[in-house]
Amino acid sequence: MRRPVVPWGGRGTEAATSGTEPTSGTEPTSHIEPPSEWQHGTRNLHVYAAAGAAVLVAIFAAARGASAWGTDSVGADRFYSILAVLMLLTAAFGATFWWPAGSGARRPSSWPPSRTPRFRYVETAHRGSTEIAGRRPVFGLLLAMVLCGTFLSLGAAVEIVVGNEGLPLVALVLALVAGVCLAFLVEVALGRIRAGSLVLGPDGIRLRGWFVESYLPWVSVRGLRAVDRGFPEIWIEGHGSAAWARRRTSRVFPFERLPSEPRIELDSRHLAVDPVQLYRFLEFYVEHPRHRRELGTPAAAERLAEGPPFTVDDE
Repeated sequence: MRRPVVPWGGRGTEAATSGTEPTSGTEPTSHIEPPSEWQHGTRNLHVYAAAGAAVLVAIFAAARGASAWGTDSVGADRFYSILAVLMLLTAAFGATFWWPAGSGARRPSSWPPSRTPRFRYVETAHRGSTEIAGRRPVFGLLLAMVLCGTFLSLGAAVEIVVGNEGLPLVALVLALVAGVCLAFLVEVALGRIRAGSLVLGPDGIRLRGWFVESYLPWVSVRGLRAVDRGFPEIWIEGHGSAAWARRRTSRVFPFERLPSEPRIELDSRHLAVDPVQLYRFLEFYVEHPRHRRELGTPAAAERLAEGPPFTVDDE
């Protein structure tokens, strides 16, 4: 059984997320600026263009749905209403998933981070670890989208079958879409798809993604790498002979890839922590093996709450 010892954020979160700027000259800029690989300043304009298009479709669907309420076409008003909600959820998901705009771009050296961190110290089978939570609001929006898609496609399929003779092809296509959406919801209910988390222990690093799970022991870690894919990504790279454990948790949806070599790939869009803060935090434990034992105590959560620079002056 997992027992939280330090609440989400841990001690010192207020200081880490407040608007207070550090005293000039007290923090090395290199510790709180993004790695050079992330300083291109991408704004992901295509994402916001798609989100804007979804909002326009939602407005159109809402208008058509409102006009249909005054007619005898009951199916039409339901269809357009659900479509409007689905498009709004799609826009919200896209904007939230990619937030902040230009993640990894150069920003001022002041604190706080661009995203409110969620982390805590936990115990499992009397062994402590530091857990960084997944972005549950983003995952919740995804579930809401799938649920709306289920109602929309299934309802439309039923309306088409009832209002026509035989079994039109479009009804079969819509029923297939509804079946995929239902399969996704079943996988979530069974725990095979979830918001996930990153768990750091004295012995190793475990990533529980949305669709995959990966574990790499510290003794097999050979370095840390910042990668730019239009969003900040962190690679925890292992040796060729690393005792690397990985598996797909979903049997139906292979959306997240598993690397072909020992490596844990951290997509910053999935974790509730600023990517620069996370990179510097991991960098500290990669470069200071003696301090990894504190990952099994509340001290690591407190260190992460305080924010960079992460130093060894407490020795």
